[in-house]
Amino acid sequence: MEPVGVAETAAQLGVSPRRVHQMVAAGQLGGHRIGRSWVLDRAEIQRFARARPESGRPWSPSSAWNVLALANRDAVRGSPVDRSRAKKRLQIGLEPLAKRLSSRAQSRWFYAHPGVRSEMLSHPSLVASGVSAVSDHHVDLVVSDQSEAYVPESRVAELADRFALDADSDRPNVRLRVVNDDDWPFEAGQRVAPAPVVAVDLLESEDERSQRAARELLARA
Repeated sequence: MEPVGVAETAAQLGVSPRRVHQMVAAGQLGGHRIGRSWVLDRAEIQRFARARPESGRPWSPSSAWNVLALANRDAVRGSPVDRSRAKKRLQIGLEPLAKRLSSRAQSRWFYAHPGVRSEMLSHPSLVASGVSAVSDHHVDLVVSDQSEAYVPESRVAELADRFALDADSDRPNVRLRVVNDDDWPFEAGQRVAPAPVVAVDLLESEDERSQRAARELLARA
């Protein structure tokens, strides 16, 4: 058993310490006293987090990107406190955190003529991710009828005009994940999102194949 205190458990699960005490009292989480303090088992906390249908409210975009940066062993923006918080949150793994990371971008769907989708993905404003990045990360998944990428908010209108993207189509085939310019996490010239980001994108899909691909990618990350 790896003991974890109530405060750290609360941080990992995204709840208050009081809520942790309530879950222990209700038998949802196992815990026992050491002196005057309660301790829980880290492995049990991880199992509980993975089993929960919901994992709390989404974090702020900057907090979400800090967790993803740390998952990719990149530098975390902000103070040492921000890094410590991201490290604690990541201890249970990315999969149970997917809903809390949803604030990283706003999804906007468009239809693009199939003839321009490849050119669009090569545009320097876009960073391919999700189904458009699986081949770069050697994931066994083929989705030929959709494209997916991150884009700074300030470039969306320009791209929509340049590639005649239709936001009102009933058959969208392009998913742009729009990120506030101040929170843009990618390096200049970066063409493909890192594995943790691609995996979390795939987890959001309703397609079971994409979700399996995400878990495969997380297992290798």
